[in-house]
Amino acid sequence: MLNSISPEWECLPQHSGINKAIAKGCIEDGSTTAVNDALQQAIAQFAEANGAGPTYGDVLVTPTYGALRADGFTAIAHALGADCSDRGKRYRVPLFEPTAPPTLAAVFAAYFRVLAHAGALAPPGGDVSEGATLGLVQISAGVFAADQPKCAEMFALAVRAWSEAVASESSALVRGVTMMCSEQESASIVAALKAAKAMSRDEAEAAVARVLFGEGSQCFLDRVPRAHTIGQKAKEQPPDDSDAPFAYPSLAPFSFATLLSREFLHFAPPASMLAKAA
Repeated sequence: MLNSISPEWECLPQHSGINKAIAKGCIEDGSTTAVNDALQQAIAQFAEANGAGPTYGDVLVTPTYGALRADGFTAIAHALGADCSDRGKRYRVPLFEPTAPPTLAAVFAAYFRVLAHAGALAPPGGDVSEGATLGLVQISAGVFAADQPKCAEMFALAVRAWSEAVASESSALVRGVTMMCSEQESASIVAALKAAKAMSRDEAEAAVARVLFGEGSQCFLDRVPRAHTIGQKAKEQPPDDSDAPFAYPSLAPFSFATLLSREFLHFAPPASMLAKAA
């Protein structure tokens, strides 16, 4: 299942929204920090592997605990979307406006990385009945204040890109995706999925390229800064947004196959995903 994580990359019962619900669902043997402890370990492993900690558009995976595990949920994908909000408790991210290209690129990246992690967690060589079923919430479209219909388009493009990029036998490893949303939001999501499905492969590939690059040669994700935190605001220490932690030189020239690179995913996908892309 997907957790829309806070920029602090913490999951504790005193938080709000889905982050709070997941933390409370993972209370185990009286411990309220089991999932957060696992998340902090995942952050350290990510930083060691990638040279910097996770930021907007990134995804970390932890096990489930307590009631969530008892209910059959096996893993949580913690995704940080683009934060377009200006709520006072953190310094605003000037790069992120509700429909700005870097916002949409980060949302697309988060959705695609969630699908890739889900595929990587599914049993290799298994049949469809053993594949992962993924429960999602919308990324960036709530308190992060990104444009919901545009985020729906990014979700739809990520699903289409996933189905085109991975080996055909691997695409079955994500056998179901359920998006939690309101009835009004459902209309935009369904419309976006239909539009993405109607595209030819070349049209879909070009659409994803426009999301990541626009008409230029530099990837919008190259500009995504380190996450802004409550602690920075409390200490009156404005972040340096010129210090972007990641660059993506190998994404150009773009093809669906480049989405399965370690450079883009920030983890090494299993070999079974790569056969079709190769």
